[in-house]
Order: sequence, then structure tokens, then C-alpha cells
Amino acid sequence: MQPFRDVEDLVADHLRERLPDFPSEWAGTPVVTESFPSREPGEEPELTVRCEESGGNHPITQQALVRVSAWADDRDDAKTLAHLAHAALLEHAGDAAIVSVRQVDGVVAGFDPEVPEPHATFTVLVTQRPTGMV
Repeated sequence: MQPFRDVEDLVADHLRERLPDFPSEWAGTPVVTESFPSREPGEEPELTVRCEESGGNHPITQQALVRVSAWADDRDDAKTLAHLAHAALLEHAGDAAIVSVRQVDGVVAGFDPEVPEPHATFTVLVTQRPTGMV
């Protein structure tokens, strides 16, 4: 039995639920749980969710560092999308699976020469409680 749900799925699901609250040009943004999107230049922007590290006081709580990246053809669009996702996560009120979401790093535009596509990222600390789900 795995007492904690997959944190990447939890974060991605929350962002998908909040997308209708985003401005209309971002309301249909895909949210995926992978490091780099499979999008091509000219395609719609995308959000990716990746767990960087997890640990905690098993079986009571688990904490996970989660990096969210926004990908777009334009650096400013990537930053705007990342800021919207960042705000949506920090407003998470907690539920059966997530105790809290706290900021670790604010939105930073990507400058990786190995990743030529414009992107912006931020990191949050997600504290989970066990759900008893398999």
C-alpha cells in the first residue's frame, strides 16, 4: 500500500482545476507531468510539473519539492503563465491529500543554453498527508 498519492499528479490536477480562472488566452493550457514538453515552436504554451525531491515524517506527512515550468514561444508569455500557475498553487487551501503549498523559489525566467525554448520556472514545497490510496 502506498499511503501518499503521486505529488506530481496532485499538483497537475490542481492546476488543471484552476485553469478556467486564468485569463482566456491561458485557460486551455495543457498541464503535464514531465520535465520537458514535447511541444514544437508555434504550438500552444504548456505547463510541466516535476517532483525534484521528497521525504518527510513517514507515515504522518511527506514533503516534496515540486518544480513547475511554463513553456512558450516568448519569454514574457512563459513568465506570465508561470506567475499565474504560481499564484494558483500558493492559493491552495489544503484538502484530503495536500496539507499546504509554500513558496520555495519565485518565478525565474529560464536561461539554460541546453534548453533553447523560452521557459520560466518556480519551486514550491508541497506537504502531503497519507490517503491510504494504492
